[in-house]
Amino acid sequence: MKLNLFLIFLILTSCKIDYKNEEEIKSNPIAKVENKFLYKEDLIQFENNSDSIKIRAKQINDWIKKEIILLHAYNNINNRNFIDKKLKKYEDDLILYQYENELLLNNISYSISDSAISKYYTENIKDFLLGSKIVRCLYTKIPLDAPDIIKFKTLIKRYPESDINDIKSYSFQFAEQYFLDDSIWLDFEELIINTPFIELDQESSYLLKNKFLENKDDQFHYFIKIIDFKKPGDISPISFEYDIIKAILLNDRKKELLNKLQDSIYLKFIDQVEYEIY
Repeated sequence: MKLNLFLIFLILTSCKIDYKNEEEIKSNPIAKVENKFLYKEDLIQFENNSDSIKIRAKQINDWIKKEIILLHAYNNINNRNFIDKKLKKYEDDLILYQYENELLLNNISYSISDSAISKYYTENIKDFLLGSKIVRCLYTKIPLDAPDIIKFKTLIKRYPESDINDIKSYSFQFAEQYFLDDSIWLDFEELIINTPFIELDQESSYLLKNKFLENKDDQFHYFIKIIDFKKPGDISPISFEYDIIKAILLNDRKKELLNKLQDSIYLKFIDQVEYEIY
């Protein structure tokens, strides 16, 4: 039987659900297709108003439509064995994936020492060639109407001779954006995206010659004081690769531990399982 939006609207406005427990809720379906039921808690809940009732009615109609099409597909698909095999494989893979995660969670240490990271970096130094420009710098984006712009420009341009605390104090008060940790390497392209400096992205020679960059648009001044700079093809600093190396070592540890756990389980239970090889 086809339910129209008006009928579903009446169902939603006349049915008042009392959320007491799952059994009570499950005993009050709001729609049915063959032997499958839709319950109020299966819907995305909205505040009670006319729009939310229309949205709920659409959710019910969409569910009915999907279930009817699914039922038709289920009864008319040609290669059902193929689907069953796929589902079984997916179920097996999902169970193994969940079990392996639980094994790792209870047995692995996620701590990677600095010495291990340094050792990997040294042994694989040729793998850490930069593919893009990186910088250590101070960066600020200041509104055009901020006070004492000239004084601030002098401070950031003279750094590190000037006091970083003065630069931070001004930036905290007036900057729209800022990055003031000159010990951290940044991808230059990511730093200057959505700024007037974007045309400098292809000009490595300019960055080698100029340690202070300034520009502006119709709303902001942009200042970059470059402390250090590396171009594509240079060896990437270990600090820039630290998290990547840590992830690599942790992944290797997971694989090694998982192989050992799998072998241990296999040897422990092989005599308790009946199997044959044909």
